[in-house]
Amino acid sequence: MPSTLLMSIEAAIFDIGNVLVRFDWGPAEEQIRSRMGHQRKEAREEFTALKNSFELGALSREAFLQQVIRILDFRGHNDEFVAIWNGIFSPNEVMEELIAHLKGVVPLYLLSNTSELHLAYLEERFQILQNFVDGVYSFRARCAKPGREIFTLAARQFGVRPSRTIFVDDLEQNVRSAADYGFQVFHYNWRKHAEFRDKLGGFGLVLR
Repeated sequence: MPSTLLMSIEAAIFDIGNVLVRFDWGPAEEQIRSRMGHQRKEAREEFTALKNSFELGALSREAFLQQVIRILDFRGHNDEFVAIWNGIFSPNEVMEELIAHLKGVVPLYLLSNTSELHLAYLEERFQILQNFVDGVYSFRARCAKPGREIFTLAARQFGVRPSRTIFVDDLEQNVRSAADYGFQVFHYNWRKHAEFRDKLGGFGLVLR
């Protein structure tokens, strides 16, 4: 007969960046900087604001690219910028293995602050995302973590009970917000992946 512990978690929600896949902005920033036609100090702040608007769905793909090329005075084609923009991601092999096993234990969902460009690239290149039943993404939801609204939307769309659902994210503010909402939480660090596997065992999620 299943124990109470084994029945405690009914679903799992995962962030994408630096959880399911790793990312590093450093090389991309260097490549972009080397192709900029100016070195305006304000450009970085303007770029960050533009990126945030894009991730909130306030800009179309075309409008984002047009504005970012102009703000940065990027010396190259749109496709070249997109390649740099998407080239930040790399596999998290240990998580790929874990997710493949966890898929057969509980339903898996995605909750990510991301853009149209990044999601399309990730879905095409990283098979790990195929293990997930559904996802809520900031650019479609028009809201983002750590705001409460996106957690409300995710719980409703996925049909999960927060108290019986584990939420996994690499950013502390997102983890705190999810915990305040009522989720079981884990602050993930890909460098300490073994800690996450141990935590799953503590929740009664026994991997095959």
